[in-house]
Amino acid sequence: MALADYKTALVTGASSGIGAAVVTALSARGLTVTAAARREERLEALAEETGCVPVVLDLRDTKALYDALGGLEVDILVNNAGLGRGFEALFTVSPEDISATLETNVLAAVHVVRATLPGMVERKRGHIVNIGSIAGLYPIKSSLYGASKGAVHLLSQNLRVELQGSGVRVTEICPGRVETEFFEIAVGEEAAKKAYEGFEVLVPDDVADAILYALDAPWRVNIGRIELTPTEQHVGGVTIAPVEKG
Repeated sequence: MALADYKTALVTGASSGIGAAVVTALSARGLTVTAAARREERLEALAEETGCVPVVLDLRDTKALYDALGGLEVDILVNNAGLGRGFEALFTVSPEDISATLETNVLAAVHVVRATLPGMVERKRGHIVNIGSIAGLYPIKSSLYGASKGAVHLLSQNLRVELQGSGVRVTEICPGRVETEFFEIAVGEEAAKKAYEGFEVLVPDDVADAILYALDAPWRVNIGRIELTPTEQHVGGVTIAPVEKG
């Protein structure tokens, strides 16, 4: 069940960045793509450019999510919507940012899978692509965001076990730093500029290419996880900082 065998796709967080790049790439391959996001004007522009079907939707509204997506027949789900509010140290994060991040990155992602997966299982055909992050695999200085993407990682791993024998594949894409609006929202415009200084970061098309690679694998192949980072971005290692006792 390679990409040529799929006919329909749903992409969340589709109005910009990685989501828009994936909508463009899948539409160019001849799929009917439903593009879901909050920003109506951007979705309309994307629809004019690609021919996608726009759905204006706030995924934190669970009832609206099921009303809009529950009846869709989709072969591919690209579970991309996410944000990084409350990117600073957890003990300084506002309760509002905690709720926004977890509701968007975790709860909405799970609900979107729940809304679309039954049809895939019934048809014995489908592919779920969850957009995780290297922050969900390795320690970073953002407990909240890392926890939300760590949940996406285990969601993907456990779905693979649950879906054995169903014909539905699951892939987790874990990008490093990508030039999108993410950091502007997470840390502000000035700090975001510094996040891209000193090395060449990924662009949304790089991530879209990785997704298409996983989708286009022969049916016998499940690409479980892809990590992709800028060449000069390295993760892992140990940092030791002295602590002055009071």
